[in-house]
Amino acid sequence: MTHTRDALVVHPAAPDMSEEERTALTEAIDAALACAQACTTGADSCLDEPGIAHLRNVVRAQQNAAAMCSAAAQILSRFGSDFGPTPATVLHALGDVAALCEDAARVYAGAYEHCRVTAEACARVRAAAAGLLARG
Repeated sequence: MTHTRDALVVHPAAPDMSEEERTALTEAIDAALACAQACTTGADSCLDEPGIAHLRNVVRAQQNAAAMCSAAAQILSRFGSDFGPTPATVLHALGDVAALCEDAARVYAGAYEHCRVTAEACARVRAAAAGLLARG
């Protein structure tokens, strides 16, 4: 059990959430946190590569994804008994930003291992966001 899951289990609104919803939410939050870390480190790694001008777009995409993932994890962690429309909006934005970053990083994934890691983290967060959205 992760700390995220532990926190969601002891939250006062936990009885209002099914086990499947709690699992999907845990996966989305954990994936967002992991992606934020991978993107932050990936952008920093890109900046240490020689002649980085060709990596400018991927660095920006990684920075945007890291910021969005951090914000999404925080927002999704404050759920209470009625989410309202905010989580769906956040999850759509999270998926969109992660997709942009994944696409940018995949271009360089064969040449730079840190870009491969970033692309995989973005793919995971996109899948987790889509899974939570599908739960409706």
